[in-house]
Parts: sequence; C-alpha cells; structure tokens
Amino acid sequence: MQRALVGVILVFVMVCTSLPTPSEGAQKKETTSPQPIRFGTLPVLQALPLFVAADKGYFKERGLSVEITTFNSAMEKDVAISAGQLAGYFGDLQTPAVLVANKVPVRMVATIYNTTGKQRMFAILASPKRSASSLQEVADAGLAGSSNTILEYLAVKILRARNVPAEKLKLVEIKSIPIRLQMLLSDQVPGALLPEPLVTLAEQKGAKVLADDAGLGLSATVLAFSDAFLKAYPAQTREFLAAVEQASLYINKNPDAVRPIMNRQCKVPETLQQSFPIPLFPKLTVPEQSQVMDVYRWLREKKIIKTDLRYTQMVADGFLP
Repeated sequence: MQRALVGVILVFVMVCTSLPTPSEGAQKKETTSPQPIRFGTLPVLQALPLFVAADKGYFKERGLSVEITTFNSAMEKDVAISAGQLAGYFGDLQTPAVLVANKVPVRMVATIYNTTGKQRMFAILASPKRSASSLQEVADAGLAGSSNTILEYLAVKILRARNVPAEKLKLVEIKSIPIRLQMLLSDQVPGALLPEPLVTLAEQKGAKVLADDAGLGLSATVLAFSDAFLKAYPAQTREFLAAVEQASLYINKNPDAVRPIMNRQCKVPETLQQSFPIPLFPKLTVPEQSQVMDVYRWLREKKIIKTDLRYTQMVADGFLP
C-alpha cells in the first residue's frame, strides 16, 4: 500500500540524511557539470525520450554526463531519490506530493507526457469471458488495481468521465501488473486497470476495453529533481530538459528509427514489437496547476497526506528550454 511506501521512504530519509547528495559539493563551489547526473526512471513508454536522448547522444552534445538508471518498481526509485542517490527522476504526479509532505525536498519541473490526444495510456478492461459486461458491472463486480496509488486515482477519474459512480468501485488489490494481466485473462478477476502496451496485448488475447484515458488529460508523467540539484545546477537542468525535448521531436519525426530503443528499454512484449504505435510526445510544459492540485486533494481525502502543501512547493517553474 502507499502508506507502506511512505513508511519505507521515511526510514531511508532518516538513515541516509548523512549521505552526500549530488549537490553538496556544488553548494561549496559550483561546477559546470556534476559527474554524472544520475536520473531514475521506470521502463515505461512515457519515458521513451529519456532513453532516446541517451542513445542519440543528446545529453553529451550539451556537455552533460547523464546516467539513466532504470528501476523495476516505483518503490525502488522513490527510495533512491529519498536517500539522495538520484539527482532527479521520472514519475507520476502523486510521488512528488508524498515526498514533499514527508520532508523530501523534490520538485516537478516538466510534464513529459499526458493523454490529451487520441492515444491511450491506461484502460479498464473486462476479462475475455465477461466481454459483454458493462463498465458499471465490472466496477461493481471487481476491478483489479492498486489502492492508494495513482492507478486508483485514474480508475476513479476514468469511471466518472463515463458517468459511472466511482463510490461503489470494488477495487481488487493486485499490485503486480503482470499478475494483474494474467488474472484478467484467466477470468480470476472481472476487470482490471492496465497500462499500455499490456492493454493492447490483453485485447489481442480477447479482453475488452471498456474505457480508457485517451483525450482526458489525466495521466500526466513528469520529470522532477531534488531542490538541492535545482539550486546548484540550474543551467544543467535546463540543458537536460532541452536534450529531452530534442529527443521528443526526433521520436515524432522518426518513429521507425526509435522502435528498437522502445522495444528494448520500454519492455514491449515480443508480439507487439513490430506493430505497437510509437507515442507522440508534446513539447515539455510546466505541470498544470489544476491537475497537480487535484491529485494533491485526492491524496488528502485518502489521508495519504496530512500536510498542507502549495503548488509551488511541488513544482518549480523557469527551467524549460
């Protein structure tokens, strides 16, 4: 559960406060470039520009030494940023709020992806044996997901966007996404919330998409840095974001050229590696205040966060290229 994550983060914060952060030396004497900038991410589609920027040498072209570190779980990544082992990270809107509320000073600087266009990133599916079920029926019968996480937030928002009362949502706790997929396909759960490309894979195996986040602008993913790094290396932060934006433009213009990178780094299932559409990436923007605060209010309602926070405590402006 998310509360367990908060506990783990707090323990690591207390244990690791004496560890050097990427910018401690810079506070004494500012340098032109930290060596290297360790940036954490997950092997997901929305992070593709990070992998392309590294592969195409865009960071090096801007005088940056960047180490993209891929974690197998969000918890591992969150613990690493809490322990001062990362300069920054890729993630959802929820984690920065939880970290800041627990006195881990990080701030979001850019939105790298959001589902404002036609392409979905998350969907609610019915199992192959319940393909005739409605969205309401599946929500009432049991939707596999993960409580107190951004996935529960998305499930609630997607249901409400389809005029389905989210108050009666029966969430079946299955945190592992691969296990959630297998339980959906074997009809051990009536429905599930899954990310792409597993949504497409589940469809191929007979599951039915009942609703998704395409066009809703709900599924923002962001780039965040520690406050210490932002204060010590503002110019390097801007160059980092410029390299990521350069990679996004390259992806949009050369989708076939980045397919091998996507297949390798974003863990695309083998059956989809030649057919899954390459996402289109927008220009980097500052995380939208209304969306950040909506996630924050949901966290407060769930009592995951008990601290009053302002938008400017979670988001830093002025670093976009």
